[in-house]
Amino acid sequence: MKNYEEVVGIDVSKKTIDAYCYHTQAHKAFINDVKGYKSLIKWVLKVTKTSSVFYCFENTGYYSLKLALYLHSQDLVYVEESPLKIKRSSGIVKEKTDRLDAILIARYAWLYREELEPSKVKSRSHLELGRLLALRD
Repeated sequence: MKNYEEVVGIDVSKKTIDAYCYHTQAHKAFINDVKGYKSLIKWVLKVTKTSSVFYCFENTGYYSLKLALYLHSQDLVYVEESPLKIKRSSGIVKEKTDRLDAILIARYAWLYREELEPSKVKSRSHLELGRLLALRD
């Protein structure tokens, strides 16, 4: 991941995704659906003026799965990281907003970019098994 010029931190919630470009220090919120993902990609290309970008976001279950599936379908590099790792790396934070979370995720991804590995979507059968287990619980 060290060959990338820009990192985009994304805070994923039920209805929206907040994106923050680390070097250009640009922030924007999008709807958490395919239309929002398309707008996100266009915005990132416009703001960063480079295609050497990777995306980083927390694994939030179903909400982040939709984003991961879209990025995978577009052959874009992304890292889906554990929320606990990101939280521990950021230290004590006094306020909590979606924008601030996106900034912290982008900072985490940039600082640890040499250690991060690109994520991949699990197989369809593995995803279905996880869904059925969650339904059973």
